[in-house]
Amino acid sequence: MAEIDIETTISDVKLFIEKLRNDLPEVFISPAGAAAATQAASNGKTLYMGDLLETEVILNPAAQKPSAALENNRLIITIKNETDNASTLAEGWLRAQANEILPPKVQEWAQKLNVRYNNITIKDQKTMWASCSQKNNLNFSYRIIKMPKIIIDYLIVHELAHLIHFNHGEEYWAAVAQYCPEYKEHRRWLNNNKYAVMADTDVKYAAPAAAPAAPGESTAPPPQEPPPENV
Repeated sequence: MAEIDIETTISDVKLFIEKLRNDLPEVFISPAGAAAATQAASNGKTLYMGDLLETEVILNPAAQKPSAALENNRLIITIKNETDNASTLAEGWLRAQANEILPPKVQEWAQKLNVRYNNITIKDQKTMWASCSQKNNLNFSYRIIKMPKIIIDYLIVHELAHLIHFNHGEEYWAAVAQYCPEYKEHRRWLNNNKYAVMADTDVKYAAPAAAPAAPGESTAPPPQEPPPENV
């Protein structure tokens, strides 16, 4: 099976299951399990490179500052107090990944296509994935870092091909097809998953549940002794 089929199909399945989990939670978890899940420290998932990362929000008042880091394929978000916005920290981490990963990938593909560009800007765009100006400047939405690698590559090729043909004519699409023969399938993936990619990450901190009382142990406060009688 081709790479596109494996990578994007896996991503499609994960996104579809996650949507069902959100729309129909009773199908996936019992009422007792739902209560436990609500109290768990893992409070959501972050879409990154086509995968849904389990995201854990940790409250640590001693931390120097709120932070987000990838550890063992889990996104660990550390907050100093419960008012810190974990979702904003997750999106900030995604933006940092985009700024680190996208420019070298663009340079690599530019060499393959034998084209030159001027500047690359990584923005928070929700109306378009990317664009190429007549001054040969490239703009990318940082949100594309949520897509599978092969879809990111297609978007980069799509914009770089405009440096050869600044239109969407037959010659343009022939240039794209030379490097992305299955570009039509890539475009279909984009159309089917636009909402998931453009949506903001939604993760929240939940305080750990209190430990249950041991069998036979009372949770009521101890009885107080009556005050001494006056003599």
